[in-house]
Amino acid sequence: MQSRRLIFAFLMALILLVGLACEPASTNKKTTSRVRAPRLEMNQTPQAEEADFGQDWDAVEGLLSSGSGTVPAEKKPLDSTNPGSRLAVPRYGICVATFSSDSHRAEGNEYIRRLGLLLPGIGEELSIYSEPDQSMVLYGDYDGWNDPKVRDATAKLRNVRIQGRKIFETPILTEVVPPRDPSTIDPIELLSLRLNYPEARTLYTVEIAVWGDFESGELPPDRRRKIAEDYARSLRSAGHKAWFHHDELKQMSTVTIGVFDHRAVDAASGIRSPAVERVVDTFPMRLVNGEPLMIPVIRGDPGSGSRPQKPMLVEVPRL
Repeated sequence: MQSRRLIFAFLMALILLVGLACEPASTNKKTTSRVRAPRLEMNQTPQAEEADFGQDWDAVEGLLSSGSGTVPAEKKPLDSTNPGSRLAVPRYGICVATFSSDSHRAEGNEYIRRLGLLLPGIGEELSIYSEPDQSMVLYGDYDGWNDPKVRDATAKLRNVRIQGRKIFETPILTEVVPPRDPSTIDPIELLSLRLNYPEARTLYTVEIAVWGDFESGELPPDRRRKIAEDYARSLRSAGHKAWFHHDELKQMSTVTIGVFDHRAVDAASGIRSPAVERVVDTFPMRLVNGEPLMIPVIRGDPGSGSRPQKPMLVEVPRL
């Protein structure tokens, strides 16, 4: 009788575990990707709402600080001798379950707890990664897409069974970016705008320069980051409100100028605001690794000649 009770309890735990892993997303909640989508580049026209901050910088900061007229005190600049050491670099793990209900993080932690009871060897390798709208349970910690250990680990997970039933149907290697420690964000880093003005729903800036290795092996990450930071600081010294941003998923660093709200572009006409146009007039060419990016005069027609691409309006990335 005692053994029957133990078997019954074991099977109930298995049913609950599988139910958690396969639970569908709430019907009133939008389904999201397992991988964080880069938010830097904006491909759609922003909607015209809220107050227009396209004025001189002092006036902008007064408005962004909720009308208080006070500007947040700048933190002491961080040591830039090794800029990569303070970044939240991408992490790679095998996603075995995704939860997207209102209590997604609690469900993910409960899933890990139950797996730890049923499969101690597997449970020890599990961790949770949460975003505002979903949580993922990740197995292991790998060096990247080409880590040779991933293939064997994925095969191992696919073969895990309890009472003949598979537990992990589609384990897949996933790239995520852990949240940044706010104390590591430089005062002229683009992300600092989200710290200083957390209630601002949408902010835009003008991207004037990009650096990346593009698989050439000629621009290591530390050098790429340092070039962008030095350029932003030199522009600041010249009186421009410049910002730098490091996108470690894209492996690119950018420098931008200014900050604007929804009215940076008129939603109906597509015409950019005078404040944005002043930035473009001052920096008329978008630079890639220090050189103007040349594009066809007529899109899709290489025979039409080429011209320098103008700077791009992009959204200030979120934390």
